[in-house]
Amino acid sequence: MHDTFRQGAVLLLALSNIVSSFWLGNSLDQGTDPTPVYFLPFGLTFAIWGVIFASQLAYGVYQVLPSQRQRPIHRQIGGWVALNAGLTTLWNLTAGAAGQEGTAGFQPLLVGVTVFILMVMLFALTRVFMVFHALPQRPTRRDHGLILFPFTVFFAWLNVAMIANTTAALDAFGFRGDPDGALWAVGMLAVAAILASVMIAYTRQVGVALTYTAVIVWALVGIFINNLDRSFLVSTACVVVALIVVVAAWLHLSRGLHGRVQAGA
Repeated sequence: MHDTFRQGAVLLLALSNIVSSFWLGNSLDQGTDPTPVYFLPFGLTFAIWGVIFASQLAYGVYQVLPSQRQRPIHRQIGGWVALNAGLTTLWNLTAGAAGQEGTAGFQPLLVGVTVFILMVMLFALTRVFMVFHALPQRPTRRDHGLILFPFTVFFAWLNVAMIANTTAALDAFGFRGDPDGALWAVGMLAVAAILASVMIAYTRQVGVALTYTAVIVWALVGIFINNLDRSFLVSTACVVVALIVVVAAWLHLSRGLHGRVQAGA
């Protein structure tokens, strides 16, 4: 009974994420805003939400299959997945209700609320990420595609989105760090570089490390494009951080492969 309730909640909440995303509209997408909010990515970068929602739904269907219903991994992550999915729907509705900056109905307080919702979302997916790290055996190819991939993409994106969402909230309340906004953005990019490098070093699965790295680089590309005509300093910092993240992934994976070769020998 408990498994059935969990499975149903995960699947229904994954569907609610997709439905509620239509309510979101253009809220919080400041990628084309002429105001220099340096840390936010270019608008099209947010298309990754389509990948996130589709892969979450795929997992929701996967975990209700008869062969999956009693697997320990679903029991370990199911509660956190459901919590994250419920909060994602709440985030969509709250951000949508906040409206778009510059319009008469814009409500900055609700943008601030989205930051706290995202904090709990990130906590929930951090717990899922920790389960992935502690897996006692190598996941199957299907598990990689339908369990590890969806939540690694979401977790990696939230790592960047937490900073971007906070930046959007500060902007909503009129704080942009002027006249040193670009320096603030570079500082946040440095924090992102450290966080991403630590997370990559923490991973044990090659697929998880590669997926995490790809999402972080995707976000950095979006921030880079958004600053091409705004700040040479921030654009350059994006390139540097992307290189740091890629090198961190390469070093981590190289050490892992070297260790496996030695173990095999």
